Amino acid sequence: MDLAPGSKGKLMSAQKSIRKPRIPMSHRGKRPRFFSTSGTDELMSMVLELTAELWVVKKRLYLLERVAGQAGVPLTPQIEAYELNEGEVAELDERRRLLISTVLRSLEVDPVERGRMREEMETMGSPAEAAERVA
Repeated sequence: MDLAPGSKGKLMSAQKSIRKPRIPMSHRGKRPRFFSTSGTDELMSMVLELTAELWVVKKRLYLLERVAGQAGVPLTPQIEAYELNEGEVAELDERRRLLISTVLRSLEVDPVERGRMREEMETMGSPAEAAERVA
């Protein structure tokens, strides 16, 4: 493609001025709510997280069985007879903890809500002071 004399600099400066949009990696403000019943959104998020995690495991297991079968390796009896050592038990425990925290992530209080709750608790004072105000 031939450009007119002097147009190359204009094209380069136009390309430099085009910026990619910045996508924030964390949300601000309240999480969107789709169901009016308390806890339903969180429960749906947990179900979707579990489904995504389960699909990854099922896909990998399917592929593992296919590849092993093509290689003539009978994995099922070896897996059933395998005994985990202490390091493997610790690794699996950590992976289980990570899975549980991922699934329960939707139940965490977001930073905006946490700040509001902290302010509310500070205005209430100690439990003894709150009990005196009620009495």
